[in-house]
Amino acid sequence: MPYAAPPLLLPASGYPDGDCERTNALIRAAYDLLDEGGLEGLTIRAVLARAGLARRAFYERFQGKDDLVLAVFDNSLRAAALYFRTVTAQIPEPVEALRAIVTGIVMGQLGRGQAGANRRGAALSREHLRLAQTRPAELNSALEPLLDVMAGHVSRGMAEGVFRKADAQLQARLIYNLISTTIHTVLLAEEQGTVADRSEREGLAGELWEFCRRAIVA
Repeated sequence: MPYAAPPLLLPASGYPDGDCERTNALIRAAYDLLDEGGLEGLTIRAVLARAGLARRAFYERFQGKDDLVLAVFDNSLRAAALYFRTVTAQIPEPVEALRAIVTGIVMGQLGRGQAGANRRGAALSREHLRLAQTRPAELNSALEPLLDVMAGHVSRGMAEGVFRKADAQLQARLIYNLISTTIHTVLLAEEQGTVADRSEREGLAGELWEFCRRAIVA
């Protein structure tokens, strides 16, 4: 999961009293632990200690650690979708809007003074590869908000004649899959101690975007 967005707290409406707050506390604790120690630091015991909750509070919401990780994915991707929707609302050209999303996903939190976010991104990338095999339906559901934003710009580009006619949702998914697969490799290398280089990441973003652009332009 290349884009390691900050936590997007769940709305209180529609939840029993206190339930939303406890769920948010568990998700925030998971974010903090991933920032501090990566995947190795994310245990149910550590999450409960950080959130100040009992085991019952955890198991009332999640069946196990995988469910918590999926909640972090869902939360991160909803935050990313909201961020990119807001950013691209100011960009009238669909080509430039889509380029901004591709570049943003590749760059992630790099260069924003958030070393922890990069550590979290590497940890979630490792889990993404595993959950894509063991929990594909939930992972795909978490991706939908971001893919919808991308597909919206692809559809607009098709309507304006700058992108060739095709299934916009499929095009968005293909673009995302190419980017995420490539960035997973980069993030995992950084997790092993490779120093993140902003200029190299910018160059990779440019190359990936050019590859995607050539694949979909009319």
